[in-house]
Amino acid sequence: MSLTIRERSQKVADYMKTHGKAGIEAIAAALDISKSSVHRHQQGLARRQQYPESAWWETPTGSAWLKMMVLGVVYYFGIKQGVGSERISEFFQAVRLEQQVGSSASALRTLEQQMQQKILDYEPAQGLHCQPRSETGICVGGDETFFGGMPILVMMELASGYILSEVACENRSYQTWSEAIAPWWNSTGWQCHFMVSDGARALIKLAVTGLGCVSVPDLFHALRAVGQPLGSALGRQVSQLQKQRTRLQQQVDKTADAAKLSKLQPSLVTLEEQQQALEQAQQIYHTALHDITQSVHPFAIDHPLDGQSFSTVSTALAAPLDALSTLALTYGNDKARTAIDTFRGQIPSLAQGIHAWWLWVTQALATQTDDLEIQNWVLITLLPWLYWQQQADKTRQPELKLRYQQAAQQAHTAVRNHPLSAHLDAAQRQAWISWGQAMAAKYQRTSSAVEGRNGY
Repeated sequence: MSLTIRERSQKVADYMKTHGKAGIEAIAAALDISKSSVHRHQQGLARRQQYPESAWWETPTGSAWLKMMVLGVVYYFGIKQGVGSERISEFFQAVRLEQQVGSSASALRTLEQQMQQKILDYEPAQGLHCQPRSETGICVGGDETFFGGMPILVMMELASGYILSEVACENRSYQTWSEAIAPWWNSTGWQCHFMVSDGARALIKLAVTGLGCVSVPDLFHALRAVGQPLGSALGRQVSQLQKQRTRLQQQVDKTADAAKLSKLQPSLVTLEEQQQALEQAQQIYHTALHDITQSVHPFAIDHPLDGQSFSTVSTALAAPLDALSTLALTYGNDKARTAIDTFRGQIPSLAQGIHAWWLWVTQALATQTDDLEIQNWVLITLLPWLYWQQQADKTRQPELKLRYQQAAQQAHTAVRNHPLSAHLDAAQRQAWISWGQAMAAKYQRTSSAVEGRNGY
């Protein structure tokens, strides 16, 4: 493959940097480039080496970053924000890149037009690429998002992040949602296994009636709803108590009279005890929310290889919800208790999402192999490892990430020790790992990818 002009220039620059001053013939022989080409590149390098940072742009890393920066500036400011090519050209000259990139207004205008065309070409190209196969299944998320004006009804395939429909519509009824998804839903052979949403009635009906699938409550919304009343109440009490303690401590510090101090000290001790009790309550609150989010998975976090059913999910959620209910008696109010009861009512639907995923997995696996030994190895050993590994990779919260990493490590040990893992050849193992990774990604319990479209 022939080198581009920039790649040849980088080779000449790197050779000169490594070997110091060398003749044109020596450089040409070492790099297998003509002498005239070496001479032109030397002249170009001398012309561009005007600033302390100039040499970095001649390296592969610097050149790659420069391309990304130019495309990023043109896209985010030129295309998205409407900044003119003349202003962008001034910017590139101001940051001393006029010798490194084509920064004239006309060149940037041409680049912007090319990028816009690539963006327009992307949708039909992806449409051709994403033609369904008979065994294709999807899991979707739906929600209305706001781009600053009229609501946008967004339906997204959650495992891939592919936007299926994005329609501006003031009315968010079942009818308008049905019309929004009709262009792609009526013309494809996809089977929708479950739909995740915030629980709006129109979206529940869309899942059950329109798509013919299970409606799964968005765990992010559900956790926020169950935690917000109690968390806010605890936060307010902690804030008020801290202010009272600060004022009382200031009085103690300013008081020299022993009699007054003897009256103030017990009150200060009482406030400290109340603060400790509130801190313990907050710790119980946060632990309960963590336990809830760790419980809603296809596999049990405490036994990473064990699949979950309705009964095991209900049992796992009982303790943290009871803890929240106990806190609500002391620190919460009717709103907090109602939120907890509402979450309890969503447990069957959360479990339905897990059941729908398991049904999807077993059906898909049956089309891949009828070997029961391999099926059991995939379902009981391989899939748990791949699932927990994915959860660990995408989770940012440190405590949860550590817990998922521990579960993944336990599951990986089981994979390594299973006789079939050693019996299969490398190609077979990799094929099953790829299949398992794809299926593990298909369990989705939030529509956060859709939420991320807000204000985009």
